[in-house]
Amino acid sequence: MDDGERPAALVWACAADAMYHAAYAVLGSQHDAEDAVMDAMTRIVRNEKSFSGLSCNDMRALAVIYSRNTAINLYNANRRRPYPLDGLPESPDMTSVEDEAAANDSAARLLCLIGQMPPSYRDALLLRGRYDMNVSEIAEILGIGTGAVRTRLSRARSWLKKHEGREWN
Repeated sequence: MDDGERPAALVWACAADAMYHAAYAVLGSQHDAEDAVMDAMTRIVRNEKSFSGLSCNDMRALAVIYSRNTAINLYNANRRRPYPLDGLPESPDMTSVEDEAAANDSAARLLCLIGQMPPSYRDALLLRGRYDMNVSEIAEILGIGTGAVRTRLSRARSWLKKHEGREWN
């Protein structure tokens, strides 16, 4: 990829397939998923500076959040029954001895817990913590109000506290 490419073009190159799969998992329709991805890309173009300087993996993660939330908004607007999300990997598989040993580390445990938390909490928490976005930016990306963002962040912290036994900032 050319260093002079716009962030939106890089996002498309890194995340188009993952964006489609996330949207399809929510909507269960190829055409609706394609529409949701295009709507998400429109939002990404408007917020291109959020993607500047991110690695391909970080762009992909953030783009999937845009796509999934756009699909959820489309689903809610159409009042359709969602496609079950059972096939998507939501949390790391902790089956190997090495992975279990790594989970003993505090940071690894936190990442595992974040992977297990409800997606709405996880999205808000990752946008705040990993991407250092403020409440208004998160609200715009998720398509919800700032009060709802604050509520999700509070519930995410409470969820972590309940499942870890200690408070995380």
